[in-house]
Amino acid sequence: MEGGDIFIQDFINDLQESPESQIQKCFRGSCILITGGTGFVGKVLIEKLLRSCRDLNTIYLVVRPMNGRNPNERVKEMFNSPFFDRMKIENPTYRSQVQVVRGDCFQPNIGVDEAVLNRIASKINAVIHLAAATTTDNHPYCMLHTAVCTNVRATRDLIVLAKRFQNLKAFVYVSSVFANPSILDVYEQFYNSPIPTSTVIQMAETLPDYILNRMTSGLVSGWPDVVTFTKALSEQIIQSAEPELPACVIRPGFVLGTANEPIAGWTNDLNNLTGCALGSGLGLVRVFHGPSYVNAEIVPVDMLVNLLLVACWDLIRKKTDVVNEEVPKDAENTLIYNYASSNYKPCSWNQLGETFFKNEKNVSSPNFFWMPFYYVTNSIFIYWVMTFYLHTVPAKVVDLFIWLIGKEPRLNEFYKRVHAAAKHLSSYQQMHVRYHNHNVINLMNKLSPRDKILFDFDMSTLSWDAYFDKYLKGLRVYLMGNPLHMPGPNNNTLNRLITIHYNFIISICVVIVMYTIFFYC
Repeated sequence: MEGGDIFIQDFINDLQESPESQIQKCFRGSCILITGGTGFVGKVLIEKLLRSCRDLNTIYLVVRPMNGRNPNERVKEMFNSPFFDRMKIENPTYRSQVQVVRGDCFQPNIGVDEAVLNRIASKINAVIHLAAATTTDNHPYCMLHTAVCTNVRATRDLIVLAKRFQNLKAFVYVSSVFANPSILDVYEQFYNSPIPTSTVIQMAETLPDYILNRMTSGLVSGWPDVVTFTKALSEQIIQSAEPELPACVIRPGFVLGTANEPIAGWTNDLNNLTGCALGSGLGLVRVFHGPSYVNAEIVPVDMLVNLLLVACWDLIRKKTDVVNEEVPKDAENTLIYNYASSNYKPCSWNQLGETFFKNEKNVSSPNFFWMPFYYVTNSIFIYWVMTFYLHTVPAKVVDLFIWLIGKEPRLNEFYKRVHAAAKHLSSYQQMHVRYHNHNVINLMNKLSPRDKILFDFDMSTLSWDAYFDKYLKGLRVYLMGNPLHMPGPNNNTLNRLITIHYNFIISICVVIVMYTIFFYC
């Protein structure tokens, strides 16, 4: 089994079977509709539900066809991953609890057939809405039509459908902690959008893409990218649906690999941050631009999933008799949960880079290209000088050699994508924001001791060194396909890379000194 050495020896959480908890009781016999279930967070959510809440009735997965595979084929392929091995052992009848619903959140009414909706409408007890369009490495602003239809219109249409679910007790929406970047103190409340959501949806449905693409940079100028812009609009839709919709909004930071369960360090999500971390581990990505002291709001995906389920339980308990009697019922309102690591275990971008660098040397990959090196600078001049010497020049040399031997050059194009991703991340590094999390703390205090173990989302217990050590091992195994028992580069190779690296650093210092003398002396 690929990556089996991690799964069996290092990363299984050996927590013994606990007595039934309040949350397990709450989900007993429940039917849950999930969008985005085949995505990164969705996989972890489904695994957790089928393993920890084995007495639930049915999970309805809204899945679209993709790359010539129908929804059932995609779900079958998903469950073949080693990620689900532990769940299969603990819940061998899991497949009977999963039903695939053909749909597509890009389409009106999330693309679900009316007959299917009529069949399941009376069964659904909870909706967890994860589906979202994400930015591409190259074009964070060139996808307004897709993002609005998938992120905003789908949320509106799903709420309309949810109001037809006679036994609905909870609607959980996953937004982003970065959805309100212009606000310095972000509280767990709704904020007004500068443009009505209905106007944006109408624009996306009527205007051609080339006009939308021209408008995007101006329309989204107050946000890091089009995804956070559309998340902010979707929150407005959730707000307009209260009080008749039993809803809550989860705002996570950057979602990375698992911290504990079912496999610590697991990830299959190659987003901009993960891609830059992976490139840094290979010695390819070495320089980033932005303030190094700003907090990088990292969130382990398994802890986020635990928060989702606890928030869902909190909504359901207000509608049923399955309530912890020591906890009073709250007033009906839409709760928002800011889930950012700076409230628990702060980790600055500079600390993140140093932690990556320290652990990358302990997880050497046979695909090493360069000595791992990570530097964050707030000077745009130093950034461009270092990227020219440490990214562009090596890429040109390597691509020339590859071209001479008759193969297709790729490294220069790779660095174009890296610089676009780094520029995208730089917009997040400029955010000097404080995120208040009173609702998250209150939710944690409602848990019984057993549920605090089974559904742990307290990031204050994390050690970033231990987390990123396992995370980088997971990148090597699950994204690069290199098991840990494969040897890294030998000492001669590593020493040669170190020599080349420091020669480049010396040349950069010489250029900076000469520039300073020429222009300022």
